[in-house]
Amino acid sequence: MITKDSKNILIADDSEFFRVKLSEIMTEAGHKVKCVSDGRELIERLKRKSDDIDILILDLQMPHIDGFGALEWISKSPIKDKLPVLAITGAYDPSEVIDRLKDLGAKGLMTKAFTPEQIMHRVNRILFPVSVERGDPRVPISIPVDFFIGGASYTGYLLNISVSGLFLHAKQGLQPGTELHVKFSLPDSNRVLELKSTVVWCTHISGEDNLFGGAGIRFTDPEKEDQEELERYIKAELEKSGLDE
Repeated sequence: MITKDSKNILIADDSEFFRVKLSEIMTEAGHKVKCVSDGRELIERLKRKSDDIDILILDLQMPHIDGFGALEWISKSPIKDKLPVLAITGAYDPSEVIDRLKDLGAKGLMTKAFTPEQIMHRVNRILFPVSVERGDPRVPISIPVDFFIGGASYTGYLLNISVSGLFLHAKQGLQPGTELHVKFSLPDSNRVLELKSTVVWCTHISGEDNLFGGAGIRFTDPEKEDQEELERYIKAELEKSGLDE
């Protein structure tokens, strides 16, 4: 999940805690981050320069000018349709504000109860739409997984999953071509999936050193029942989508 295509991210949030939290997540994922602390400061920043920003992560509840006010200004400015915006909120029920955000041009909405995997999934869907359209959608997930290489067993975490593979966050360095099998249960199921797999690529940074260190894993000839379980779970997760799905 550590990108080789680093982007410039602007975070607008009056909470220092969330500015730091988001900055750390985005930086560990390989991006460059700048921050402003309210809507007024955001608008002044965009007036001075906006073409150096690839995505804006915008808190809806801020002093002076809130996120809605900032979006209204953007929607009437020359940068309309040029600056993708992912809105975040700790105060609003998403079902109450999604239509308004769509009208103002926002690309997505998340609550502040996000995990690092969830926020990066949403950011990447906006930043890299071509990758998303390749027909094998990934959904964020954060669950433990056992994996086995030869006679040795290890434990790691899944950070995202698709029908054809997953991203494995692990302390062990995993090299492309390594054969392994993974064992885990999806959050809403009692079924244990055991899938033969192959390492396709790795971050070259272990999970011991980075939040997103690990490897991309491709499943090898999964059983029909396991394939159907994966398809069911991913379809259900995608149906929970927000504005950018």
